[in-house]
Amino acid sequence: MPITDLVPPERRIEQGAKGVFQNPLFRLLAINWLIGLVATIVVFSGLLITNAAGLYDLISSSENPLIPMALLFFGLLITLCSVAMAAAIMMLPKGDL
Repeated sequence: MPITDLVPPERRIEQGAKGVFQNPLFRLLAINWLIGLVATIVVFSGLLITNAAGLYDLISSSENPLIPMALLFFGLLITLCSVAMAAAIMMLPKGDL
């Protein structure tokens, strides 16, 4: 007898891609990852547009400006998405996990 037969029918989650999106924890993390992505785009654009600490001048005078821009963007992406997802998990009521 497979272990999935022990789960009541109302608690079963479909397998595959459709089943992943039915999982509320996955949806919570995906939504907050998107919030982190938007925050990353805003912060990244703000840093370059305002030329904070001469950052845009430094990047544009680089031999290949795509490398420092990619490093800055993906560093911010990892940081801000992690913060958004961690904050969402920590704000869950105690019995929801």
